[in-house]
Amino acid sequence: MKTSQVKRDQSINLMVDTALALFSEQGYDVTSIRTIAQRAGISLGLMYNYFKSKEELLVEICRRGTSDVRVSFEQVTPEWQNMSAIERHIRQTVKILKEKKDFWRLIHGIRMQSEVVQRLNAEMKEQTAYIETQIKQNLIEAGIPFPDLEAKLYFASLDGLAQHYLLHENYPIDDVATLLIMKYKR
Repeated sequence: MKTSQVKRDQSINLMVDTALALFSEQGYDVTSIRTIAQRAGISLGLMYNYFKSKEELLVEICRRGTSDVRVSFEQVTPEWQNMSAIERHIRQTVKILKEKKDFWRLIHGIRMQSEVVQRLNAEMKEQTAYIETQIKQNLIEAGIPFPDLEAKLYFASLDGLAQHYLLHENYPIDDVATLLIMKYKR
């Protein structure tokens, strides 16, 4: 890869990471492109060269984060091979929440902001449909009765687990995840 492409990628990653941190800390609406550029230590012109608006930055942040959701359904490490698909998913969700807390704090925050959600509506609907389909399939494979309704309860439980973890400093996420896993053990 050319040095100029590496520099370009590094600049873009810096902008995206800085925007994510600021959106998570201050809120999406309050954070300006100028603030992001200043915090990243780059010129406003360079910022606009790559992202025409903070909405474009938000879309890029969300695009990068969607891979986390797909990973949460995959078997990632050998130590998790003997777990059920449901347990693996819950454990992966907790792991991802811990590793990318700023991203998930941002996502949970903007879900309540109707203007932002409307702009990201298609991406969010696609992601939600994917999650619900995967959860339902895992529940069917586990022999859980009423998989359609149970998938909604399971998804809401994970959402609640994430929300409480993001809001409360000492939330016992691992213990709550274990209890949720026990609910689906057969």
